[in-house]
Amino acid sequence: MRVPAYAALAVFMVCAAHAASPAQAQTAPPPQSDEPAAPVAPLLVGGSPLAPGWSFTLAPYGWLTNVSNKIKSPTRGGGVATTDVYVPFDDLVRDLRFAAMLSGEARYDRFSIVTDIMYTNLGMNLSAVHLSSVNPGGGAITIPESLQMNIGASMATTVWTLAGGYTVAMGGWGNIDAIAGARLLAIDVTTSYELNADLFTNTGQLALSKSGSLSASAADWDAIVGARGRIDIPNSNFYAPFYFDVGTGELPLTWQAYAGLGYHTAWADYSLGYRYLAFEDSANAHVKSLTMGGVMAAASFRF
Repeated sequence: MRVPAYAALAVFMVCAAHAASPAQAQTAPPPQSDEPAAPVAPLLVGGSPLAPGWSFTLAPYGWLTNVSNKIKSPTRGGGVATTDVYVPFDDLVRDLRFAAMLSGEARYDRFSIVTDIMYTNLGMNLSAVHLSSVNPGGGAITIPESLQMNIGASMATTVWTLAGGYTVAMGGWGNIDAIAGARLLAIDVTTSYELNADLFTNTGQLALSKSGSLSASAADWDAIVGARGRIDIPNSNFYAPFYFDVGTGELPLTWQAYAGLGYHTAWADYSLGYRYLAFEDSANAHVKSLTMGGVMAAASFRF
């Protein structure tokens, strides 16, 4: 049974109203402090106070994103078939089977440990998936879309980021943290297809049978470095969170960027922004590329 997509991509909408407090006479100016008045931003979203001792933040979020993927799967004849996947954000709700997304932070003074984990499971049809080519060993053969009668694919994707951070700059204007850590991309794709006819090479070799199933999976780690933080908007509870990282390792390149607008309350923060995530691999890899970009909404709870 398909899990309702709105349960995974809930958009957190909060309207905060505060009654004005009675004016109080001041006999002396308030003491000066080097600490920011607003909390430090955790990985991507939310916030936890920069104060002595430990503090923790959990931020469930929803990400309405486009998904673009290029997958290379082995064929029965010893070749490789390339499958292109593109799911626009307005079709994501239809194709989504299940999703879970959570960001968190544990902080001690200027030091922090941050994590972000996202799991999605998509079930797609011919409108989102098509076989672009097959290479039986002597060169790639393009597969016309007119030859493709029916295609269905399932794609389970896990992206997990774990990093340590240190606040390198802070003040009444906000803060900047430097981060270093690692990111995992684990992906499992199965494609079932039906063609109008078997596909042969110029020499009569079978390149791809009329119907069948293709599978590909990968689990790759990259080291990342980056920066995150927030810029506070004066005389308001609003702020602008930001995040950027870049990395390499088992995948030649991964990078991620986020920027948005947040609202701070006494016990939680709420934010809305745009997030982009990309992985790039070599031409012969099972997962040659994966990109995701779209609007993300989050609620960040502190304790």
